[in-house]
Amino acid sequence: MVNAATTPAQFNAFWQQDSVAAFSHWTLNGVTLNTSTSNLQLMPSKTALTCSANDIDGGKASYNASADLCAGHDPLAAGSYNELSYYNGGSFYFGTATSPIVTPAHPINSIIASWKAATPAGTWLEIHLRTQQSGTWTHWYKLPIWASTFDPVHRHSIDGQSDAGGSINTDTYTTGAQNATAYQVAVTLFTTTPSVSPTIRRIAAIASYNNAQNVQKVAPDKSVWGKNLAVPQRSQMLPEYQGQGYGGGGEVWCSPTSTSMVMAYWSNVLKQPVLTQTVPHAARGTYDFTYQGTGNWPFNTAYAGSYGLHAFVTRMYSLSQIEQWVKVGVPLVISIAYGSGQLPGSPIPSSTGHLLVVRGFAANGDVIANDPAAASDAQVQITYPRATFESLWQRASNGAVYVIYPEGWQTPTTNALGSW
Repeated sequence: MVNAATTPAQFNAFWQQDSVAAFSHWTLNGVTLNTSTSNLQLMPSKTALTCSANDIDGGKASYNASADLCAGHDPLAAGSYNELSYYNGGSFYFGTATSPIVTPAHPINSIIASWKAATPAGTWLEIHLRTQQSGTWTHWYKLPIWASTFDPVHRHSIDGQSDAGGSINTDTYTTGAQNATAYQVAVTLFTTTPSVSPTIRRIAAIASYNNAQNVQKVAPDKSVWGKNLAVPQRSQMLPEYQGQGYGGGGEVWCSPTSTSMVMAYWSNVLKQPVLTQTVPHAARGTYDFTYQGTGNWPFNTAYAGSYGLHAFVTRMYSLSQIEQWVKVGVPLVISIAYGSGQLPGSPIPSSTGHLLVVRGFAANGDVIANDPAAASDAQVQITYPRATFESLWQRASNGAVYVIYPEGWQTPTTNALGSW
């Protein structure tokens, strides 16, 4: 038996691209960098572009001289992918943006990409990822297809990807037998109308070596103990949510409920009513039609990002890191799981995967949460024992977190440790 404590420790390396300086190192094909907004967007080119079927997952691809863009066609017949279309079931235009090679300080075995984008009607985007293992590059894996609306695609992850180089589980890439030493991210931007483009404001990735049995300890910041942010309380269990589609409420709506609570918090802080969205609206805006649920992590941060917030998925080693965010007024969403009786005070006896909001810390350092599994809004705020909560969080998700806050808001520098 392998002793987990003697294998490499949990390692997190966050990478983010959202500036002209960063995007200027990307390889662009039918895409331009708008230097006034730092956005990537489609750009027609009179010079023939490289139009590859690999960028559209096997669909037909060619250069269209009339539109001066790559033209493509859905790789599958309309309605033939999980009873929907893979893309839009027809023709479209596209361009690509490929990142430089990213080399973390240590080998990794997991990557989650997240993004901030605008996808007007008729547009969408897809992320691809490849890794280097023992000096050899894998093929490009397909990460989720995103659109904020259902016109003309139904956002979805892509199942059936598993080979020697790795596998995709909804939103997460995991290596095979070998760890990776480098990776690249590529984005394909799609439109049905050449004059209308999706825009990419930010691309992020958390690359990790996951080992929940060997996680570094971080000293707590007791100055944060006793701080409790005024995050509105929302239950996912309300009877009126049943039968509304997109999973139908109940235990499966923990993620959009948590995301909507943090957005409502910022609505109050910033006095921006548009950030107050109902739980059913958040469920509709995060639903993954392949996964058939609302728990796709980057779909939740992309949903928040579509309302102008800075939002990404990352991993953290410790509640002490979360304390630094609470200290600057930012509540976080975390992913946890627990068996029967393992989480004292939980409103449900067990969960194989649950999202909730960390809004503060009690005077003794225990975790003040907004747990959407409570039966009513009034019962959502619950205090959980610190050590138990931290252990369950690390074991369940290797410290997975949604970070959601306004653009330009103060971000902590203490205890970042590569997590942001």
